[in-house]
Amino acid sequence: MKKLNKKYTSAIWALAIAVLSPLPVYAQLVVSDTLNGTSSTYPWVTTGGACLTAGNNTGTIPACNGLAYYSGKTQVGGVSGVLPDPVGQGALRLSNGDTKINGSNGNNNTGAVISSSPFPTSEGVQVTFSTVSYGGNGYSNSNNQASGADGIAFFLMDSSKMVGTAPPPPGAFGGSLGYSCANSKSPSSDGLNGGYVAVGIDEFGNFSNPGDNTATGPGTNPGAITMRGAGSITGAVLKSTYPKYYPSSLSAANLLTAVQKTCATGFLQNWSGSTIVDANKKSIANKQSTTEAVYDYSLIGTPASVAALTATTPATTIYNQEGVAAPLRSKANVFTYALNITQDGYLSLTFSVNGGSPITAIPKQSITATNGPLPANFLFGFTAGTGGGSNVHEILCFKAAQINQAGTSAGTNVQSSQVQVGSQVYFAYYHAVNSWGSLTASNLVANSAGVVSINSTANWDANCVLTGGACSATGGTNTAQAPTARSILSWNDTAATGIPFEYASLSTNQQSLIGGSVDGLQRTSFLRGDRSQEIANGGAFRGRNGVLGDIMNSSPTWVGIPASNYTYTGVDLLTQKSIAEYGASYNTFVSNNNTRQNIVYVGANDGMLHGFRAGAYDSTGTVFNAATNDGQEVLAYVPAAVISSIHPSNTSYDFSSPQYAHNFYVNATPATGDLYYGGAWHTWLVGGLAAGGNATGPINNTTSTAIGDLYALDITNPANFTEANAATVVKGEWNSSAIICTTDTKTSTCNSSLGSVYGTPIIRKMHDGNWAVIFGNGHNSSTGTAGIYIMTVNYSTGATTIRFLDTGYKSTTAKNGIDYVSSADLDGDHVTDYLYAGDFQGNVWRFDVTGSNSANWVAPSKPIFTTAAGQPITTRLTVNAVQSASSNGPARLIIAFGTGQQFPQTLTSATTFVSGTQTLYGIWDWNMTAWNAKSSSQYDAIVSGPTTIGVSSLATQTILQTVNSASGNISGYRTVSQNPVCWSGSTVCGSAASSNTQYGWQLSLPSTTTGSVTNSEQIIYNPVAAYGVFLVNTTIPGVNQVLSCTAQPASGYTMALSPETGGALPTSFFATQSANSGYNPTGTVAGANIVSGLGLSGTGSPSLVTTTTGKVYLVQQVNSSGSSASGSSGPSSGGGSTGGTGSSGSAGGGTDSNVSNNTPIPVDPQPFVAKRITWQKLR
Repeated sequence: MKKLNKKYTSAIWALAIAVLSPLPVYAQLVVSDTLNGTSSTYPWVTTGGACLTAGNNTGTIPACNGLAYYSGKTQVGGVSGVLPDPVGQGALRLSNGDTKINGSNGNNNTGAVISSSPFPTSEGVQVTFSTVSYGGNGYSNSNNQASGADGIAFFLMDSSKMVGTAPPPPGAFGGSLGYSCANSKSPSSDGLNGGYVAVGIDEFGNFSNPGDNTATGPGTNPGAITMRGAGSITGAVLKSTYPKYYPSSLSAANLLTAVQKTCATGFLQNWSGSTIVDANKKSIANKQSTTEAVYDYSLIGTPASVAALTATTPATTIYNQEGVAAPLRSKANVFTYALNITQDGYLSLTFSVNGGSPITAIPKQSITATNGPLPANFLFGFTAGTGGGSNVHEILCFKAAQINQAGTSAGTNVQSSQVQVGSQVYFAYYHAVNSWGSLTASNLVANSAGVVSINSTANWDANCVLTGGACSATGGTNTAQAPTARSILSWNDTAATGIPFEYASLSTNQQSLIGGSVDGLQRTSFLRGDRSQEIANGGAFRGRNGVLGDIMNSSPTWVGIPASNYTYTGVDLLTQKSIAEYGASYNTFVSNNNTRQNIVYVGANDGMLHGFRAGAYDSTGTVFNAATNDGQEVLAYVPAAVISSIHPSNTSYDFSSPQYAHNFYVNATPATGDLYYGGAWHTWLVGGLAAGGNATGPINNTTSTAIGDLYALDITNPANFTEANAATVVKGEWNSSAIICTTDTKTSTCNSSLGSVYGTPIIRKMHDGNWAVIFGNGHNSSTGTAGIYIMTVNYSTGATTIRFLDTGYKSTTAKNGIDYVSSADLDGDHVTDYLYAGDFQGNVWRFDVTGSNSANWVAPSKPIFTTAAGQPITTRLTVNAVQSASSNGPARLIIAFGTGQQFPQTLTSATTFVSGTQTLYGIWDWNMTAWNAKSSSQYDAIVSGPTTIGVSSLATQTILQTVNSASGNISGYRTVSQNPVCWSGSTVCGSAASSNTQYGWQLSLPSTTTGSVTNSEQIIYNPVAAYGVFLVNTTIPGVNQVLSCTAQPASGYTMALSPETGGALPTSFFATQSANSGYNPTGTVAGANIVSGLGLSGTGSPSLVTTTTGKVYLVQQVNSSGSSASGSSGPSSGGGSTGGTGSSGSAGGGTDSNVSNNTPIPVDPQPFVAKRITWQKLR
């Protein structure tokens, strides 16, 4: 196969971030049980109150309805507050609850299920399950919390302890949670025979209490997740294994006491009736402890306090709904666990709450030294118990898999942003568990017929370069790039200058924030990639799978040879001033940088913006030099805002802590662009942090206040990327407490209006003669207003001046803001005339920046359009000059976009999406009379019209058909109506003015209901305008019900519409023979036989490439289908090229990337009458 010709691919396309739901990594053996239906086919053996709440007594687990164990009791909880549950909405119940404080309806219950089918341990085991505890009698624990009691345990046991085909009975009731032995229970204190490890979900707190069970533990720990190890302390086992100490003649009462003493001490007891010499040759009196230790279900690690690790207000608890009349499962806190035991005996445990980020309860540690070798096969079991206190204890799902494959690919989520340039594409990934990432470069190639594909073997993986060792992406090995060999820069917040990211260079405040003279010095080295202080090497910092952090919402941004459209002599056509830097000056800049190192920049949640080298071209700019195409890091930047947030008091957000769950740091896509000042051309890279920079974790609401931050780097010459040059490479960093605006903006308004910057800024030439960085004020600012920042760079000195153009539109109930700003060059002189932006409350704004005096740039008093019911706009607007097919007059200026919004995953909640119908819009900016009066570039205008257009003034298009298909990577086809737009002032719909009153179009997207969950299809990725087509990927949020064990991943359609009408194009944009082969047209109305959408589940902004044969392909990364026993759908907020989404898996969740799924789709562009006038590079 031959590579694509560079001349057809020299433009830079940055495909935006993926929205991914966690998908399973299928190992050799997978066992799963949803537990929500009428029966279970898995071979469980049940005891006590174990039953299915929607069961019908046809499987291995009995139905709760009619179960004799609960005779005379009300079975509370479930879907409606009382059982039974509807089929498909049930759970495995282990104990009953109560509706009264201190009631007895659910007291003294025990229930257990134990598998009878051995599961091999030779490849390790990964177990995922979800639990709820709710609806109890409010019995008080040792912290005086009305927690109910006691808890749930999941355990793994040695299958050789089966008696025939039946597993042994569970362990002691009460605080032992049916697993460990007890120190004083009657009539039995037996533990589980053959227990190897157990996870206790302990609302009351006694599972870790040696006063209640076993000899180890710190005492009571209410609301904790506690692990215990191996043991086989039962009366029968002690008598058969140690008859010397426990003779068969022992009475039942004495045997019970002997078991209790053995349990309480962890040593064998002499109950022989006489003094005896033990194995250590010690003389042991009757009824005394020997010196022979026995496996006693020892505590593993430290109990993990749910309240401390989640750090929410009010505190997150395992239990809830105590003593309420109708406790509901849907209101319970859902805990999902992932327990991994590798074949060499290393154990780790993570959990998530309500679909939130995975939280580490037990970091990777060896358990064979304390537990003995792994048994050949495991049995699985769940138990729960109540005493004087009660709770409903239920299991929602269970899954077990071998993890031989998971070692290389488990937890890998395709982040899906990619950049195409030359013959390489760049894919970013993240691993939800333990938070690490990858960035790969793969060849984009075409065969002799021009068919495009992506090489499945990467040229390099940046994580492998930084980490070293075997690299699965390339099939080779790497020597780790040394921490001291990296050029890592930062910003000193006191000196206000760029610095090396070294502890000694930090301000006093920053040194304190990062940990002080000893801890902070080690932590700085840890962040730079040093691993000597990780737990595995005897240190206190968490062990990392890889040095590169997870890349969730930042798209890779490629920078190579300068390629902006400034090669011809320029004149500002409004001011008639020449633009001296255009033409020869820029051509010289290009020539001088023809061999400039290609670098891929990407933000990661290790606290850094990274730059990785990706080859270079020769002096002609045509021959690729692959010698430096190796992914070596050439630059990294740690924003000062990250230093303030990477080591907070909450260990779940502390990046170096073994209890680290996840936080966002550098999570937005940076912008790059050429600009001129100080007598020379420069290339800058500018970006925000998206959800990053908040020490208290990501914000997923519209009421809290975030810390905003923006940084700028001069990346003109990669040869200058040294720590010694930090002061010149780092141009500045501005945050919401320190940003200062010029005198025409109040400083208090300026800094307090900056929120989390999700959108990718733009770099543009302005009519005042300066260049500017332009960006939206972002999410969750203190003022809650919507506005844009214009940071001009002085033409002579390079000094920056900031203005904030405030719309004043905000709400008392939800903060407003702007993510993306689009620039419009209406006369083609490469100077920005208007700026367009949409806000989170559905307003579309036009900012007039045609004046040569920047002090006159102000926000308009009213928006030009408002969406229905305030549908949020979180992506970029496309600005299209559309020449009507029925008119030879001036082109209409159509602003086309879509609505939708997503909120990031937190410790206690999954990623969520805005609800309600979302819509695609095309709005005519009719008010062009003033522009037409001063420019020869004319646009269609009318003398008067509505100041703010409403949806009632729009034509309506509809989705006519959605046809499912299994044609390759295409899941379905869509057709769209072709209704005319009766433009105001036109004769499209007749000669009467009353028949032509419309100002644009709308196309509503459908909603999908699965079970009790309704998801609204929406726009979270930036649309693009190409070949006169409005092209956008829609997102149908993944169905990842917290109360379900299955996850339907995010999907969506790639829509190709007419920007003039929003309806079907005259002919399909998608190549008919290949892309539409699975579609059989059935419609008879206009547009019904024209495919306007393909079910590709595309992520990010669509990108088009042209082969040497002239064929055009749609190239984008796509979601695969699958399900997961744990995980939550989770793109972060935003869209398009800034990083609209990623998904975050809950504990154990993940996605296996397979680039073969990203098959390019051929398209058939026609000369449709529209052009894009925003002139920004597509991202």
